[in-house]
Amino acid sequence: MPTIAVLAATTALVLTGCSSNSDASDKIEGAGGDANASPKSPEKSSTAPAELPDFGLPADVKVEIASDTTGDKAKDRILKEQAESLMARQRIFLDLDPKSRYLTRYYADEALAFYVSEIKKAKADNRTITGLYRYYDRKVETHTGDIAVVSYCEDRSKAYAKDITSGKTRKTEPSPSDFIKNTATLAKTGNGTWVVQSFRGKTSAKECQ
Repeated sequence: MPTIAVLAATTALVLTGCSSNSDASDKIEGAGGDANASPKSPEKSSTAPAELPDFGLPADVKVEIASDTTGDKAKDRILKEQAESLMARQRIFLDLDPKSRYLTRYYADEALAFYVSEIKKAKADNRTITGLYRYYDRKVETHTGDIAVVSYCEDRSKAYAKDITSGKTRKTEPSPSDFIKNTATLAKTGNGTWVVQSFRGKTSAKECQ
């Protein structure tokens, strides 16, 4: 399957800093924008949340994903499975298992290798995740045969790293760097499902605020 490499900039985002006044090791993915901007409300970014399977997330990890349906059956299928991959992303940072079925079901190629590496780093650092993750303004930018490109915004102003042993949350102040503009390349598998092959994230994303 064709692939697009995960940008190095994205690597710095996973389980790293968000605000401007805390140590980078205390924070999770971020993106930038206007320092005085407020996060979009779900009502502004979508008419309804996406309807997704139960990924068994604990009560302290919440995920809001805008439905952003198009009325096009093929595109809506892509958006649904891309939304599931976002849920799976949270689950793999809770399980910290590089062989997790959630990881191998929704990620392949560069994206899979990237998350396997990040899982190992998080496990070695004794860290997991907590808080609220929001995804909105999801769009199928291109869809040609078995390849699709989906863009979306991400808000991590209320998402944090958590020490596994102590359970202590490493809280940070909200910052423009909590907003990310992402682009993911998905490929259709032989059994008709979609997997994320690669992705990139742009920090300081004013369009996501």
